[in-house]
Amino acid sequence: MHDADVVIVGAGLTGLRAALEVSRAGLSVLVVERNNAVGGRMQTSNVCGALLDHGFQVLLPAYPEFKTLPSLTSLQCKSFTAGARVRFDSKWYDVVDPRQHLGHFLRAARHPLGSISDLVRFGVYVQTCASNSITLSDLTTAQMVDRWNLSERFASGFLKPFLRGVLLDPMLNSNAALARFYLKTFSRGAAALPASGIQALPELLANALGRQHVLLQTPVTSVTRNRVILENGDDLSCRYVICASDALAAAALGGPEQTVPYNGTTTMYFLADSAPYAEPILALDGDGMGPINNLAVLSNVQPGYAPSGKALISASVLGSLLRISETELLTAAKQQLHSWFGAQTADWEHLQNIHIPAALPARPRISSGWTCRDGVFYAGDYLSYGSQNGALMAGREVAHAVCRDLSDLGGKAAPI
Repeated sequence: MHDADVVIVGAGLTGLRAALEVSRAGLSVLVVERNNAVGGRMQTSNVCGALLDHGFQVLLPAYPEFKTLPSLTSLQCKSFTAGARVRFDSKWYDVVDPRQHLGHFLRAARHPLGSISDLVRFGVYVQTCASNSITLSDLTTAQMVDRWNLSERFASGFLKPFLRGVLLDPMLNSNAALARFYLKTFSRGAAALPASGIQALPELLANALGRQHVLLQTPVTSVTRNRVILENGDDLSCRYVICASDALAAAALGGPEQTVPYNGTTTMYFLADSAPYAEPILALDGDGMGPINNLAVLSNVQPGYAPSGKALISASVLGSLLRISETELLTAAKQQLHSWFGAQTADWEHLQNIHIPAALPARPRISSGWTCRDGVFYAGDYLSYGSQNGALMAGREVAHAVCRDLSDLGGKAAPI
């Protein structure tokens, strides 16, 4: 007698999506998670009444995989302005989607950061990018941007800092295919935040699956084709095992990827009596002075992210700067913030730094997101490409693979 038809290790996006698909096919499923909450890398903590996402994360409603998820309307998402506010030559300039802000487009003729021709050329390039499929490129992201024949000011002041923040890649060595995919996705819908934090998305999936199918605080020590051994000595019997943990944990359980490179980030959170600006727009460091690459006043987008009467600011740091001490990082960040917003920043309360050394896989595989080794199915965005979309796709694809295998063996699984 099996404990479930399918046991899934890991309750991140991949594991939860796989569980939903397996359940829809009429198979019983059990998800085991070592932590005390679902979500994997998508976590939100409440600190002093402020919602701190683990890393600056947003939802992109235009992601193809979102179309087949439970309705996102219950998350009460609110959107950023499509574009960015760029610090360039010690002044602020807005670069926004001209389709939504015609006035900004017309002012671009006098814009020192770029020109109308830059915006038009950039828009044409973005629209030629594929959005639903990704094919590996021979170029890095930096090489791609350089070949787009944009002005140096527009490329270095806006586009490169924006892509650094998206890819968490200071040198933009990531494959150009990822950058093209992200740019096309952003062009089809503005980034958004759920009312209760980024963890609301995996919570939505867990609720759709049914909480009775998820075991939290249940570490796993080993897996085989039909068995999962728990840290407490218990074992779970099943017909299939899907290991949907992160690459490091999967490697410890026999996964095929032993050395997956990751890009890391540190998110610095500050609480202020008032916001440094009122608009729901991302701020970028176009001057390259660092350590902050991008900043967002999260409470301008979702007021509930901050306690009543306060503003919550997140500031993202990338690359080698992650290795300096907390004191040095905070000192450098405060100096940069003061140069941006003046004396008001002296009163900002530093709430917490959240370090995510393995935030995004740095080497895209651009595959279906799963593989099988010794009868165990392994899945995750480290086998596809680093993103919420890549993680969800990996979960969907591995579930389909399990159901196909069961059907080939004469078992019963509804088509999905």
